[in-house]
Amino acid sequence: MSIRIITDSASDIEQGEYQNVQVLPMTISIDEKLYRDGIDITKDEFYHLLETSDTIPITSLVTPYQFEEAYDSVKAEGDEAIVITLSSRLSGTYQSATTAAEGKPWISVIDSKNITASQRLLVLRAMQLALLGLSRKEIVDELEREKERIVIYAAVDTLDYLLKGGRISKSSALMGGFIGIKPILTVEDGELVPIGKVRGSKKSHAFLNQKIDEVGGIDFSMPYAVGYSGTDKRNLQKYLESNQQILESVPHSPIIVQIGSTVGTHAGPGTVFVTFFRKG
Repeated sequence: MSIRIITDSASDIEQGEYQNVQVLPMTISIDEKLYRDGIDITKDEFYHLLETSDTIPITSLVTPYQFEEAYDSVKAEGDEAIVITLSSRLSGTYQSATTAAEGKPWISVIDSKNITASQRLLVLRAMQLALLGLSRKEIVDELEREKERIVIYAAVDTLDYLLKGGRISKSSALMGGFIGIKPILTVEDGELVPIGKVRGSKKSHAFLNQKIDEVGGIDFSMPYAVGYSGTDKRNLQKYLESNQQILESVPHSPIIVQIGSTVGTHAGPGTVFVTFFRKG
C-alpha cells in the first residue's frame, strides 16, 4: 500500500510532473468555451486568450464527481491518498473534496489555505514525508502544522486585470497605472489580500525582500519557489539578478513556477512572486 497525493490544478502543478501526484483540473470558461486547466489549454495559451479576449475568464471548481473517480481509483489499487486543495476561502473545491471523501476512510483531505506555488509547496512536503515512511495520519498531522509557516508575496505588474475583475475601482487603476504603482499581495487566512503598493519594479522587489525579513526569513531546508505570470520571464529574471542569495542558496535552488489561470486571471502578466516556509 502506498500513499498517493491528489491536488487540483490551482497548484500550478502540470499533469504528470510528479510521480504519485494526481492533478485534477479546474474548468476555465473563456468566451463561452470551456477548457480543462492543463489538459485542454496550456498556461501560455491561457495568457494569449486572457490578453486578447474582451471578457474575464471564469474558473470553476473541481466537482465532487471528479474527486469520487479519483478516490475509487485509489481504492482499486489498494492505496491511500492525501488530498491537498487550494484555499477553501477562494474556491468550493475543498468542499467538493470533503463531500466526496465521506465514508472513505482511505482518504484524508487538507485545506492548504494557499494557492498556486504555495499550495505546491505543501504537495512537495507531503511527498517528502511519504518517502520518509510516515503514515498517512502522521503526514496529515505534520502538514496541518507546517502549512501555517507557508508565506507568499507577489508584486503585480499591471492593474488592468484587477480592474477587469472588479478587485479595484477604475479611478484607482488609472491613478496607479499613471504613476507606475505596483500592488503587493499576500495570502492571509486563506485569502488573497493587498499589503502595500510601491512605485516601480525595483521598489516592488525590495518590498518583497523586506517582507521576507519581517517574517524571519526563508527556511532553505524546506521546498521554496519563485515565479511569474504571463509568458515573459524578464521581470522574474530581474528579481533574481538582484537577489543572488536565492539562486545560490544551500541546499537547493528554488523551483520556478509559472502562475496559471486561477491567479493569473486577476493578476495578469508580469507578476513576480516568492513563496516559502518561514523559519521557526
